[in-house]
Amino acid sequence: MSTLHFDFDRVIDRRHTGSEKWDRYAGRDIIPLWVADMDFRSPPAVIEALHERVEHGIFGYTHPPAELVEAVQASLLADYDWAVEAEWIVWLPGLVCGLNVLSLAVGEPGDQVITFIPVYPPFMSAPGLTGRTLVKVPLKLEDDRWQMDLPGLELAITPRTRLLLLCSPHNPVGRSWSREELAAIAQVAKRHNLIIGSDDIHAGLVLDEDKRHIPIATLSPETARRTITLLAPSKTYNIPGLGCSFAVISDPGLRRAFRSAKGRIVPHVNTLGYTAALAAYRHGEEWRQQLLDYLRGNRICLPQR
Repeated sequence: MSTLHFDFDRVIDRRHTGSEKWDRYAGRDIIPLWVADMDFRSPPAVIEALHERVEHGIFGYTHPPAELVEAVQASLLADYDWAVEAEWIVWLPGLVCGLNVLSLAVGEPGDQVITFIPVYPPFMSAPGLTGRTLVKVPLKLEDDRWQMDLPGLELAITPRTRLLLLCSPHNPVGRSWSREELAAIAQVAKRHNLIIGSDDIHAGLVLDEDKRHIPIATLSPETARRTITLLAPSKTYNIPGLGCSFAVISDPGLRRAFRSAKGRIVPHVNTLGYTAALAAYRHGEEWRQQLLDYLRGNRICLPQR
């Protein structure tokens, strides 16, 4: 048993650090909960790896290290029983960037992108920025629980619908979709020949101990072939400012379309982003488990129904 203990009670002063989260409401009596940016220090292993890289003193163009690819593969296998081939991984400097590349990669200008709302705002801006039309299907609140409106989804799909954007777990309603719900989505996508773009960035922060995140691409090889999954260590390990994300795309044709949409517009991941990601995936698990325990303990601060 490890003797490591991480201090999540330490208050970090983020004034004068260019923090988007805190500067937006600077000087006002507002707790800024508008963005997923934790105020805990990142894992010590990540900080140590960054110090070591900075000490090296050269910050040239960097490709993803083979060790990072292997660490991602090991993490996906351990967490989700998902065996991912190295060539399926396409690196990105951010997940929002990935949503826009995804929207551009699927269909043609004027085609439709459909998603459930309320949802993370870039889901609603990416279609318009890439010449697509956004179709919104409201989630349903039933018995204090947010549910997918599958009949409403099917009614909203037209012959011009090409892409279904899925937020899993769903931001902001906090739902971790069940296997049955994901299977139903996969069947809708199959019936209408839709590509699924699944944002799984919060997969590592599921708080319910009786639930396990299920990437929709793991349901079947057929579902995987029509799915682009977006992931990152940024939310889980509190390193969003270092800009390192990736897409997992098993289908070669879909992967080519995604890379083509990326083109020369999307910059490379920076050196320190790769460094932090590798340290997080290799050495951050114990920190993550203690973080989850700490966050679960904070439930006592919530109103009890």
